[in-house]
Amino acid sequence: MTQAATLYPLIGNQSVGNWWTPDTTQRHTLGTVISSVDPYWGGQELIYLSYSFTNGTALQTGAVLAYDTASSFAATLVANTANLGKSVAFSLNSIPSTFTTGTYYIWAVISGQCPVWSNASVAANTGLGIVAAGQAGAQAAGKQIVNARVTLPATTTVAKSNTVTQNGTKNLFVPNADGWFVGCSISGTGITTSLVTSIDPNNRLVTVASNSSATGAVTATATYNDATNFFNIVTCDRPFVQGAIT
Repeated sequence: MTQAATLYPLIGNQSVGNWWTPDTTQRHTLGTVISSVDPYWGGQELIYLSYSFTNGTALQTGAVLAYDTASSFAATLVANTANLGKSVAFSLNSIPSTFTTGTYYIWAVISGQCPVWSNASVAANTGLGIVAAGQAGAQAAGKQIVNARVTLPATTTVAKSNTVTQNGTKNLFVPNADGWFVGCSISGTGITTSLVTSIDPNNRLVTVASNSSATGAVTATATYNDATNFFNIVTCDRPFVQGAIT
């Protein structure tokens, strides 16, 4: 995923893009909403939130976050509880499990198209719901994520020809990383199938979790799941989890 072009200028803007690794420096007023355009995903609206991170538990790309003004836009993984009636956003950024416990500052998507962390692939043109804390999946009464619908299932693949591997390193050099994001699974000749751990701001250097076994130009394929973590592509507009239905 490439850096988005910010349409709402902010002085000292925290970078907008899936490649950004959050830190503990607050750069904007919490709850700030900006519009941006990503070259691959298109137009998005993003909200600036704090997130209380605990070492050992990664924040996944596309995690479903609950937030409200009563807690000063402090985001939490939305609870797996029916009839919450809470606004939600999908985390644009991820935080590795090895990071230090503390309060981090992230962007989250509230309008547009983005990956959403799920427990299974959900068919295109289908709604989805909460199945575990912060995780989406098949919808159920009282747990539907309203104003959000799957555009592409987590079986989607995006291939990049002329990807250059380096034997014994985790680096992949791609023509562009559009359609790839931190957390998707990469495979190809000489590439040990593994997850994307970072994308350089130049949109051409991608780091994966395991070393390549060969050097050369190959076709590398991103799959939007690794059979454990699934990322359905969702189109949303100010989503919220379902409120009372009786």
